[in-house]
Amino acid sequence: MKRAPVLATILAALLAACATQGGVVSGAALAQLGRAEEREREGDLAGARTELEIAKVEAGGLARLGERGTRLEFALSASELEPFRALFEELSAALERRDHELAQRLVLRAEALRPRGAAEARLAAFRNILDGRRTAMALGLRLVAEPAGAEGEYRVSLHARHELGETVRLRCPGSALKFLSLGVSEAGIESRARRRVLTDALADLELESGREAEIPLGTFYVPSRGLVAARGRWTLSTLGGTLQLGARELPANSFDAEGCEVVRLDPRLPTQAVEPAEFARYVERGAPSLPALLERAGRLASERRDEALDLATPALLRYIPDELERIAPALRWLSGLDEPPADARGWKSWLEARGARAADPARPRLDLPGAGRQS
Repeated sequence: MKRAPVLATILAALLAACATQGGVVSGAALAQLGRAEEREREGDLAGARTELEIAKVEAGGLARLGERGTRLEFALSASELEPFRALFEELSAALERRDHELAQRLVLRAEALRPRGAAEARLAAFRNILDGRRTAMALGLRLVAEPAGAEGEYRVSLHARHELGETVRLRCPGSALKFLSLGVSEAGIESRARRRVLTDALADLELESGREAEIPLGTFYVPSRGLVAARGRWTLSTLGGTLQLGARELPANSFDAEGCEVVRLDPRLPTQAVEPAEFARYVERGAPSLPALLERAGRLASERRDEALDLATPALLRYIPDELERIAPALRWLSGLDEPPADARGWKSWLEARGARAADPARPRLDLPGAGRQS
């Protein structure tokens, strides 16, 4: 008769499993849970939340309270979140659009309503996201490209400087450095190259207040042989991580360093920058020479390309499709779009939408890439 020890062993294992899964709890915790359930039935949600939190502490966690505790937690959370549902949806959308000013106003509005329980926890999470982004923006993260010695080679580094008064520690593994080179010939033939490099530059980075930090990221080549103009553009983005400021650990999700850009021109061309108005006047005249138009586009300062498009748009919208198709290489250069329109109809729609947004500041801004910097 050796079954008794075996059965005892099995029973002990089952009891241990029940204990870890919430099956065995103290009588005090169960009594506390009962009081929380009674408060909920009476409609006293605030009281039920208080009693439930005490029960969770006494039991050693919600899971130890079993199905009854889970049901009550779910019911209370749903009741606590419902009055804030529309507000939290608007707040989430504002953060998605990176409209941090609106997000801060919505946080203050939610705080004034005195959320409790699950709503209070959800608001704290939103607040942490907003504080994390603000701190990340205050770090002054920016990319810098400098000549590396050989012609067309550039050394790219990440620079940072902040004045937050204490050391900031970034832990963002798997950041991505993206490089795009674009060149255009006199005939309008384009050459493009893309490169994406995963970097550990932000995996564990300490930034002291008031001190400039520089982290090398690599060397890149921007070809220009046989081209009217060529440019290289670099961007750095994070996939997620944390940011520690003093005793606070904040989420550091999906923020970007300020990108940089270099432009190389055909050495036969003048180096003096072209004014946007000159580019627009040439478009107004019908842009009789594509090479001359591309030269003007390439010599525009990067931060003034949008201005040139603004001035040229009325004339461009009068172009017939064949003319618009002919000058599309200049539009691709100025727009900086990663996925530009494929034909004249697409360019006309894009120009119309862009012009409508420029004419009505109240409408949402078109999500265009930043102009970056030129060197």
